[in-house]
Amino acid sequence: MKKTLLSAWILLFISMPFWALSQSRQITGIVSDEKGVPLSGASVLQKGTTNGTSTDERGSYTLTVTGVSPVLVFSFAGRQSQEMAVGTGNIYNVSLGSSGAMSEVIVTALGIRKEKRSLGYTVQSVNAEDLTVNHQSNVVNALQGKVAGVTISSTGGAPGQGARIQIRGINSLDAGRNNQPIFIVDGVEVDNSTFTTGGGDTRGMTNRAADINPDDIESISVLRGGAATALYGIRAANGAVLITTKSARAGKIQVSYTGSYGFDNVNKTPDVQTKFTQGYLGVYDNTSFWPSWGPTVAEGKAQDPTHPDQIFNNFKRAYRQGNQTRHSINLGGGSEMMQLGASFSYSNQNGVIPFSDYKSYNARVNGNLNVSKKLKIGASMNFINSGGSRVNSDRYGEQLIYWSPRWDVMDYIKPDGTQKNYGPDNDNPVYTLATNRFFDNVNRVIASTNVNYAPTSWLNFTYRFGNDFYTDGRTHYAPGPKGVVDELVNSDNDMGFYEEHTIRNRIITSTFIANVNHNIGNDFSIDLKLGHDLKDAKLRRVSTTGDTLVVPDLFLLQNTKKILASNLLEDYRNYGIFGDLTLGFRNYLFLEVTGRNDFTSTLSKDTRSYFYPSYSLSYIFSDMLHLPTWFSYGKLKASYAKVGKDGNPYGTTTGFVPGNPIGNVIPWTNVDRLGNPLLKPEFTTTAEAGFELRFLNNRLGLEVTGYKANSKDLLIPVKISNTTGFDEAYINAGEIKNKGIEISLNAMPVRSNDFSWDFTINFSSNKNEVVKLNQGLNEILLESQFGYLSSNANMKLIPGYEYGALFGRTYKRYYGTKTEDPLRIDESAPLLIGANGFPQIDTKQKYLGSSQPDYIASTLQTFRYKQFAVSALLDTRQGQMKYNQFANFMAAFGVSKITENRTETIVFPGVLADGSPNTKPVYLGQATGPDGVNYGNGYYRNVYRGITENFVEDASWIRLRSLSLTYNLPGSILNRTKVLKGASVSLTGNNLWLKTDYTGFDPESSSFSSGANSSEGFSGFTYPGVRTFMASVNIQF
Repeated sequence: MKKTLLSAWILLFISMPFWALSQSRQITGIVSDEKGVPLSGASVLQKGTTNGTSTDERGSYTLTVTGVSPVLVFSFAGRQSQEMAVGTGNIYNVSLGSSGAMSEVIVTALGIRKEKRSLGYTVQSVNAEDLTVNHQSNVVNALQGKVAGVTISSTGGAPGQGARIQIRGINSLDAGRNNQPIFIVDGVEVDNSTFTTGGGDTRGMTNRAADINPDDIESISVLRGGAATALYGIRAANGAVLITTKSARAGKIQVSYTGSYGFDNVNKTPDVQTKFTQGYLGVYDNTSFWPSWGPTVAEGKAQDPTHPDQIFNNFKRAYRQGNQTRHSINLGGGSEMMQLGASFSYSNQNGVIPFSDYKSYNARVNGNLNVSKKLKIGASMNFINSGGSRVNSDRYGEQLIYWSPRWDVMDYIKPDGTQKNYGPDNDNPVYTLATNRFFDNVNRVIASTNVNYAPTSWLNFTYRFGNDFYTDGRTHYAPGPKGVVDELVNSDNDMGFYEEHTIRNRIITSTFIANVNHNIGNDFSIDLKLGHDLKDAKLRRVSTTGDTLVVPDLFLLQNTKKILASNLLEDYRNYGIFGDLTLGFRNYLFLEVTGRNDFTSTLSKDTRSYFYPSYSLSYIFSDMLHLPTWFSYGKLKASYAKVGKDGNPYGTTTGFVPGNPIGNVIPWTNVDRLGNPLLKPEFTTTAEAGFELRFLNNRLGLEVTGYKANSKDLLIPVKISNTTGFDEAYINAGEIKNKGIEISLNAMPVRSNDFSWDFTINFSSNKNEVVKLNQGLNEILLESQFGYLSSNANMKLIPGYEYGALFGRTYKRYYGTKTEDPLRIDESAPLLIGANGFPQIDTKQKYLGSSQPDYIASTLQTFRYKQFAVSALLDTRQGQMKYNQFANFMAAFGVSKITENRTETIVFPGVLADGSPNTKPVYLGQATGPDGVNYGNGYYRNVYRGITENFVEDASWIRLRSLSLTYNLPGSILNRTKVLKGASVSLTGNNLWLKTDYTGFDPESSSFSSGANSSEGFSGFTYPGVRTFMASVNIQF
């Protein structure tokens, strides 16, 4: 296979033909749409040659043609190409009709191109212009708000930080399993994992789809339902994102360059109190561990003349202005026989948290060779190097809470290199960042080859081979004590350490498809595809840790006193055979039936083979019925599918791990999880129905889809009795269902020579429910996040509740004669006040809300006036609840704005145990109150911080995701240069405006990695979201 691939590449690069020139003459004309509106940037190519040009802003072109009986090929994105033979005249005008809904061809499963009209399921596409309008470097973030039914979370604003994508809700119960779609680039699967090896779970590690350069992308299709993804089998149980990259076109070599520079600032910070200074119980102490439980600032300054007039807001000072730079160049050209293309991009980003940065280098080459009319060969290769300095943003945020605002956090280092702090119990957060370093370096190669052979007009064969391989090398180190007098050793660094982690991941895919496409008379058509595909994946992880440096600041494993090593080997193979039959009647009624049988390496012999079908129906009633002229297109669609999903590797067996050596003997012990040879695959059945309507000559379009999905035999680890010798077992333990609706509206209200207005609106709502768990299981704890005074927030699976349901401690309520629900809060019941006058804590776990949103919506508005274009993307997520761990810690340490009323005396609304109203006034502060009563640690530490209900907040938001202004240089200026074919400058702002009631950082941020299902329900201390301003230039030669 390697020899075949090499031979193809050699053939591509050395077989460029030479062309003879004769009988040249100049041709001119105008290219317009069906309404006569000029098309700027349309391609005009002399067929069979590299000779071509593009139209200017007036739609005009001038081209010198050669040879006998030349033929011109006119093309424009989204419109039907035309060929025109050149006769004796010199002026050739042409009108290109819209491809429209009637003949739109899109990419579907396994890279198969189909007319959208024939599909009985939902596929939504995003073109290159809409994808890159907000200049996002991560392709997942670039999809934000542009596809219905897709939820994207950026997880934070760190350089190179990963993003999470989810389609139509959660369909696996295991919090550790991947619920994200597969990514397919030019028909080949690529990895989108987010590895947290080496402590990277709180360092904003990159999801690997971010390695794909958005400027290389021509379009993206998102497959959302079971019928749409059935041909991929278990690999696409969560949906699929199909990326089609730019490929060179026949014509002269064309070059484009895009460069941008921008800067970032934190877009939202939590509110902090500004009245009280360092100390505890109201007593000032400038070396105290307690940052803000001291007296007022004025009282502190009276005791300490060095005390600043105002305390520092270190939650603003600790974040700097970040910046980012991107350069991308793309070139391509060729003849009708052969086309070659290449691209290179570089990006560099420095984050808003000090010492965080990320760089990426991306080089890509691709080519197509038309060996004959029957045989075509294509190949591409992509080289990526990326990585940077990854800071522990979670630990940084936590230490910022501990750091007293009496001191400037940015004054962090002494001249001798040791940390500068104010007491033995406090580490400076910035010093920790400066010395406790973590770097990653990824080298990746994505290569693919495809061959298409069509012996007849009705039969063709396609073969694709892909290889995605990368190594991810990580180093983590910190210095030990420097031996300086009075040195305060950083507790995170301890005695110093050095770690090396290496991840090697490889995916090989091989796909063969035989396609028969034939018309039977004038009424019927048949399209049959048969094939097989193979995925072979290997993952290797090696970690070596050395503790206690012998020589400070010498970071070598051999300079440590104790070395521990571990590794992981994980192999996976999936093989599938499939068939796809589409029957058409008069080009307005289509029935598609697919079937696939998968064979997987992760299940036992009796269960590793399984079959699943899909059925879909498409009916274009507008082609059959006599409708008004304003009714352009109407389609009804419906589908049903069954899709399987296998388990994690080695889940059927019980493994062993080596322990610490005893002399020369290495003991082996069982792993914590008991293997289960009886595991079965998960199965999800989906049904969807909807319609597509277009009006006013396709200027207004509406697509609506409703769906239901039911997933059974879901795999999940569950806790078991310790008497078994194991902590948990992996079983088929449950069932979950999803149902929802997706709406997409697009319109062109205004379209004239000088001005146009286009917009799209996407809306989706998904509701899920855990239907049942295995017998004997009432609930399963998925994830938990710490809260002081046992106020942990817990994400549980309980039948009748949604996946992502949050539970925790609440205020006790008075129910009187009513029966208390054991799991739900009665908001109408008054608070139960204790004899001490304070609300009481209910230690039972009750439901506090859902981490899944009620709905998401977005609108992309585009206005064009002559050479100017304005694009605005507004999106919202509503009904999502999130545990704000930051707020819990801030309240516990007196940093939160809410604790600023600590000197007040109030009467809490509520009733006593006998139902009578509470009338007792109480002091909110610490120590002795105005009434002479000793209140000890005070309300906020004794009660408030111990109630999870206080910190599960509404994380709904609405934001201006992006706003972009672009100016395109007019053709009159471009023509004078004799070189430029196009040029534009743009100003872009991302996250310019955010409206939310959430009190922490940007509610979209999370300290969990982008691969974690639980990231939607917990914030952690997080890398904050950022507001970005960018200036960009694009030049085409």
